[in-house]
Amino acid sequence: MRCITQRLRAIDDNEKAARRQSILDAAKALFLEDTSGLPSVISIARKAGLAKGTVYLYFKTKEEIFLAILAEDYEILMVEVIALLDNPSSPEELVDSLISTLIGFLDANPRFMPLASMASPVLEQNVDIEIVGQFKLMLADKINKIDEHFLLAFPHFEKGQCGSLLLHTNALILGLWQMQSWPEKLKPLLNQFPFNTVVPDFKKDLTLSLKNLWKGALSS
Repeated sequence: MRCITQRLRAIDDNEKAARRQSILDAAKALFLEDTSGLPSVISIARKAGLAKGTVYLYFKTKEEIFLAILAEDYEILMVEVIALLDNPSSPEELVDSLISTLIGFLDANPRFMPLASMASPVLEQNVDIEIVGQFKLMLADKINKIDEHFLLAFPHFEKGQCGSLLLHTNALILGLWQMQSWPEKLKPLLNQFPFNTVVPDFKKDLTLSLKNLWKGALSS
């Protein structure tokens, strides 16, 4: 009887995990259709082939759904960064690999920057504080792990230096993204006036800025 109960519980857990993933997958697909705002819970439910009430069994708000997606994306990115430190080269070569990895991740995940820019002003505002806390703790844990791996590869640097650079990197990426991400109704202005000095070329300026930030810090 115990084996049957355990098997049924495992099946039930797998079904719940699959249903939760179907909600996340539906939300991702809908968001990519229009990254200017979050789709409604009912549209996500329809896309996933579920009742609206079923979605609320897994997530209390649409913002919670997208915070979960953003958490997944951040975790994937930071695991990729940790992998760079498994085969360390020079700090200069690491910086080039880090930038290449980051740009590749952004290219492969076009939802990441729009969602990341919504994290504090939108997503975290309508999610239970405990869940926001878990999101922040996950980020802190991954940053600390990256810093630990960095120190193992380059022990002559100070503890926390890599973690601090990661925080500055995140702020830099978000800032450049927001500067170049104009609302649709304002985009015609880009063709009428010379805004090149205030509207960055995102990838070009991001690459230059990150090189200056990391190489400057690691060479001092």
